[in-house]
Amino acid sequence: MSKAPAKPSTNQSVATASREAFAAWIDEAPEGRVFGQVLIRRDGEGGYSLRHRDDAGVVELDVHEEPREAREISKLTERGEYRPLKSSPNLRRGWELRMKDAHGLAVAMNYLYPAAQVHWHLYREGRLEVTSYRENAARQSGIYKRIQRLSDEGVQNAARACCKDAVCLKKTLWDVDEETPLAMDRGDGEIPCPEPCSVFVSFARRVRLFEREDRRDLDEIGLSPSEKEDLAALVETASAGKVEYAREAEFEEPLNERRLRYRRLTLLPKLRPAKSPKD
Repeated sequence: MSKAPAKPSTNQSVATASREAFAAWIDEAPEGRVFGQVLIRRDGEGGYSLRHRDDAGVVELDVHEEPREAREISKLTERGEYRPLKSSPNLRRGWELRMKDAHGLAVAMNYLYPAAQVHWHLYREGRLEVTSYRENAARQSGIYKRIQRLSDEGVQNAARACCKDAVCLKKTLWDVDEETPLAMDRGDGEIPCPEPCSVFVSFARRVRLFEREDRRDLDEIGLSPSEKEDLAALVETASAGKVEYAREAEFEEPLNERRLRYRRLTLLPKLRPAKSPKD
């Protein structure tokens, strides 16, 4: 007696549905779609062409036809630095992926933006589960358990520094908790972010360490008004991307971009207090 065919698992069903929905979404746009920093267009042979969105009109590109080569493309920045967060806006240019079908497209996209295609599909269907910061923090252990004690203000400032489009292209869906929404621009991209990622958790740990520091009055340190202004200008300039940053997830380094963005939110108000009206 022959056995009945096994039913596909829920994960397989979601993966298949998301793959088909994503391909259909691309097919509906003759000019192509932008997903993160990737421009995806239907080619004339029934397949798909993927390239950096800033290379839309470039003719001479390194062509790849194996979807798994997207892994190498997504690994390093233009300067050769490792990319711990694939949704950061630092995907290198100069390449084209030519995929034969929707399956190849899905494999390539999963290397470029892990799990993003499935999250995109579930979000459009209204079925994407969202986990708040407090829920996520409650699951942490070891050295990351301390993020459970990060203040609401600390979470808000960490999110503003770590999750805006300048440093992450995902649309932030999660909040501090069920009653405390994030007070920030959540982004306009197509990739949803349903919970704090590992990079954010690591950054939140660093922010919690900042909160525990001894709070001294800056006036007692002996900074002159011009020195304060110079320091404020340095922090502001660095946070705007005009200096060479430390590596993306090296939060212990003073010139880490996310750390400087946090300092801009918390240090500048102390260095530049509200000025009284001039006489």
